[in-house]
Amino acid sequence: MKKIPIILVVLSLWLIRPAPAAEASQPWKQVLVLRPVRELGPAMVFDYNLRNALPPFEKEPALVGKQVARGLIPTIPPTPLLRNLTDGELYLKVDHGRDFTTGPSAAYKGKRQDGVHVIFEGLQVSTQQGALAIPYTVTVRTYQAGYAGQLFVNTRWSGTFARDGRSWTFSIVDNLDGRIDGQDRLHLGDLDPSPKATYHDCPVPRVLSLEGHTYRLDFAFKPAEPNVLLEAVLTELQLPKGELQIEADGCRSLDLQDDRHLLVLCNPQGTVSVPAGDYRVSNCTLRSQGQPLEFVGCDRVVTVPAGQTGAFRIGLPLNNAVTTIRDRNLLHLTYRLVGSGGEVYRHLDNRRPVSFRVYQGPLRISGGRFGVG
Repeated sequence: MKKIPIILVVLSLWLIRPAPAAEASQPWKQVLVLRPVRELGPAMVFDYNLRNALPPFEKEPALVGKQVARGLIPTIPPTPLLRNLTDGELYLKVDHGRDFTTGPSAAYKGKRQDGVHVIFEGLQVSTQQGALAIPYTVTVRTYQAGYAGQLFVNTRWSGTFARDGRSWTFSIVDNLDGRIDGQDRLHLGDLDPSPKATYHDCPVPRVLSLEGHTYRLDFAFKPAEPNVLLEAVLTELQLPKGELQIEADGCRSLDLQDDRHLLVLCNPQGTVSVPAGDYRVSNCTLRSQGQPLEFVGCDRVVTVPAGQTGAFRIGLPLNNAVTTIRDRNLLHLTYRLVGSGGEVYRHLDNRRPVSFRVYQGPLRISGGRFGVG
């Protein structure tokens, strides 16, 4: 009978033992599964004409009397292609080899566009990552002669990220090398149905700050039938912080970036707590000003010291600025649309170009219009 209380005491002490420190300090983490969707992505420029022209491949089909051009699609390894200009066809060596007479290959028919270009759509290519073949769909837009133009990646890896009652589309466009880094594009779309919803398109950062949280981003392609998936892991970081006092009239979203960190601010205004650092402005999206505008750039650096407050102004009002350079009897005029922080925007509506007039006293002696930009 005397042994029972001792056993109970030992069991009680075991049950109330504290959790290991490692378990209690695990950072917040979320794994996103990004699935491939078909959507036109950014352009990649290529030129295999003149001095860049490729010599004949190891073995080519008999194309006697046909005009031929050659090129490579920048997968890993590169995907060789042979263009038969005479018949408007393009042949891909989908196994990355250079013998077009044996093994798997695919043929595509081009469509003429605007009298200058030929479009080849739905090209299926892949990048090899060990035993894993990562598939992509691309579109080629080339000039009618030779092989030079633009390649568009049509595969976007997309999913949904949610936290604190907010949801975002989270999408990655890879540049065909099977490695997610700053050469690829991150698309963040706010799923808030209100007019304040924002959209961000930028190079993929290593660290992302969004809605008061900061995350390290890690990516890995994973095999899954019938598709390959992209796994994105967001791990919350605790970084030294400061405060940023923002005046951003008319600004819907603001992206601040250093070499590894992207700070996304939605509808920025007032004082916000942000990770300390020296940021450059990578994008500022204005609410509608009656015509489409595109952010061009800003030379300012936004400094946020740890434990201190930095100040920054951007956005409205916008000012027209013209610089003139005289060359003998010619005046060269350069137009810029400048925001309150010194940032520059571009007009995108060629139906309403910016115009100017030149006066000598009250007499108008000349005038004209600036191009789009």
